[in-house]
Amino acid sequence: MTKRLVLIDGMSVFYRGYFAMPGLSLPDGTPTGGVYGFASIAVEVIKKLEPDYVVVAWDKTKTATRKRKEIYPDYKAGRTRPPEDFFAQIPLLHELLASFGWPLIEMDDYEADDIIGTIAAAATAEDIETCVVSGDYDMMQLLNSHTSVYINKKGADMLRFTEAEFEEKYGVKLAQFVDYKALVGDSSDNIPGARGIGPKAAEKLLSEYDTIDDIYAHIDELKGAQKAKLEAARDEVYMSRELAKIWCDAPVYVDWDEADVHNTDLPAVATKLRELNFQSLIKRLPAHMQDVVPQGGLYIEHKIDSLSVEEWTDDIEIDEKVVLHVSEGEVWLSLNRSSVMRAPMAQVAAQTWQLLGMARVIGYDIKAALHGLDAAGIMTAIDTVHDVRQAAFLIDPLQRDRSLPALLGSEVDMSDAGDAAAALWSVYDSQVDAFTHKPKVADIAERFDFPLVRLLFDIERRGVKIDTARLHEMSKELGDEYQKLQQQMYDMVGYDFNIGSPAQLGEVLFTKLQLPTVGVKRGKTGYSTDQKTLDKLKGQHPVIDLIERTRELAKLKNTYVDALPELADEHGRLHTTFNQDVAATGRLSSTAPNLQNIPIRSELGRTIRTAFVAEPGNVLVSADYSQFELRLAAVLANDKELIEDFNNDVDIHTKTAAEVYGIPMGEVTKNQRRDAKVINFGVLYGMSPHGLAAATGMSFGEAKTFIDQYFALRAPIRKFIDDTLAKAESEGYAETYFGRRRPTPDVKSSNFMVRESAKRAAANMPIQGTEADLMKLAMLKVEQELGDSGMQILQIHDSILVETPKANAEKVGEILKTNMESIAPELPVKLKVDVSVGENWGLL
Repeated sequence: MTKRLVLIDGMSVFYRGYFAMPGLSLPDGTPTGGVYGFASIAVEVIKKLEPDYVVVAWDKTKTATRKRKEIYPDYKAGRTRPPEDFFAQIPLLHELLASFGWPLIEMDDYEADDIIGTIAAAATAEDIETCVVSGDYDMMQLLNSHTSVYINKKGADMLRFTEAEFEEKYGVKLAQFVDYKALVGDSSDNIPGARGIGPKAAEKLLSEYDTIDDIYAHIDELKGAQKAKLEAARDEVYMSRELAKIWCDAPVYVDWDEADVHNTDLPAVATKLRELNFQSLIKRLPAHMQDVVPQGGLYIEHKIDSLSVEEWTDDIEIDEKVVLHVSEGEVWLSLNRSSVMRAPMAQVAAQTWQLLGMARVIGYDIKAALHGLDAAGIMTAIDTVHDVRQAAFLIDPLQRDRSLPALLGSEVDMSDAGDAAAALWSVYDSQVDAFTHKPKVADIAERFDFPLVRLLFDIERRGVKIDTARLHEMSKELGDEYQKLQQQMYDMVGYDFNIGSPAQLGEVLFTKLQLPTVGVKRGKTGYSTDQKTLDKLKGQHPVIDLIERTRELAKLKNTYVDALPELADEHGRLHTTFNQDVAATGRLSSTAPNLQNIPIRSELGRTIRTAFVAEPGNVLVSADYSQFELRLAAVLANDKELIEDFNNDVDIHTKTAAEVYGIPMGEVTKNQRRDAKVINFGVLYGMSPHGLAAATGMSFGEAKTFIDQYFALRAPIRKFIDDTLAKAESEGYAETYFGRRRPTPDVKSSNFMVRESAKRAAANMPIQGTEADLMKLAMLKVEQELGDSGMQILQIHDSILVETPKANAEKVGEILKTNMESIAPELPVKLKVDVSVGENWGLL
């Protein structure tokens, strides 16, 4: 059977991978996007092409082009040097290739193309099929019956090019490719070609004369300017042909045993992929490579020693720590590091569940385990926990794969009680060790995140009541209004159309109604009809207001009014899931459904909140931190004047407006105060003059002046933001008041968009993260103080919602206000909490 060789154009493939994955990095900030892109393509190569041999060709720095530069000193001149983080990744790539065992060949005077061409020719001589993988179309000149070319396109996609496809793309025969480039030149390599001879002219000339030798042999048959151009460029054309052709005489030797993929040391590959945090690629390795490891496992660092499985006994003695895992109706409990007990949930005695309240329970996603037990009718006293999934998030919030196998560093059979328990003990030990090197993060775990696991389970289990009848009524009202507005639009336009179709709506706005298209983005299917476009068109035609209104109606109806009743339980209560390990700031997020995103800004949106109600005889009590982020910013920036203003209950927005506009506070208008409020909050997260102008209606110049004057007055805030960004760049992280950390590798990215986004995230972390930490403390304290007086049912960023009997409303309000305002007495700023009471959320 014919053997198959894959030749990878290393630098070309790496270059494409680098720009495809611009934001990827290790926790210490080391960029890895290019390595990941290359590795991803490499995995696809061996999966799709199933090679027997793989060789990587590389352009040796500075000397690979030496011979061509002797021919033409300006060869490849003017190329933009890639950013430094591009070169920083090359050693990592070489290490990865070494783990695969693939030869990496580079040499003086010969580029990767030449190395590939030479090896392909040698392979043909030995009857080895060759597949060239590159992002460079110049490789097409190697196409023949033994050699195929795959062009790396987007991501890991590879497009195989045939001779017919080549000729369709370039309009010349494959054998004419080098002569074609000699005529037209190549701007990317700075190959001059014949000045004034473009692709069409070159195609025509080569169709008539076949080669440049034939062209110049019949130069007198040509006329006019074309003849003059070719005569003047004769030397440049022949020089360009020499530069453009692939030299297949490189002094290169391939050891086929070394290039044999069947000799790959798979554990070494897996170890390197894990070191680079590329766990997802391990699972994508082809089956024939995974078979190298016994039982198909990929044991990256070590294989755990499975614990012995014993019969369950309720006569147990609880030590300080136990491992608990709930799986498909069974409970696995390990009291030590040598054995694990297993039993169906229903067979476990009630006292055992209570005894677990005396131990630190180690587990993976303990909140989910508690829900599993609750579904079986079992309530436990579990309170003190070490959740290895949450701990992994704290140790590295940017880690993508936090599955137990990824945390362990090896495959683990989660259907086996002995393996699962051993894995949990092993990961726990490694995390405890990691916490010793990060004492502040360990404190965050013990004071904030671990204690909140039980409380979040309780909140999720309680749920929040909705008035399904009210929502059904609202659905009809919204539907009727939508139909009415839709007909009005049809009447305005003169025909029916689908408002949900961007193409049809664009036809209405810009063809039928002839609205201006200046500044409107145009895509493949026509002009954009997104919200930014509608904002530009406001006032141009009354149909714009109707479009916006119908869009709002449709979104509210589909996303909330119709969807929420379908998610309620038999008691009409919604049970969201709160996540602690999604937002890198530590903020809670809410999913299935997202109850932190119920609309509040529009009157119509606020109406939906009226359907969130208390049970008969109960009321809802809301406690909301006032200007929470600004107060924390004042503390973090040590802005003593701002702290004093807060402590003296000064209206911060009015005072800011007065200072910026240079007028007494009593003369500040509502609009001026509104503008100051926008900048007071927006500046914390990097609001630009453009953003301020869009939010307030100011001109760009007015907004810029406003921000400049603001920072002149709030110099400590400016310094705090600058210091935060400097720390993010120099130390690789931003942190909260209490020490929760967010790695910030992308602040050094060469990609402008990625870098600016990372800067905003870094500036955001100390304030929003500190807010999240304090909210967690407040939730824990409130739960402790509420007792049987009421129950927390929602947390919405800086507010807590409690359901309580109406008779307890005043008491609960006082508990909330007192404990939330005094949650951090060490802070120099006074925290202020507003409390409101109502029978539905819309009244609060």
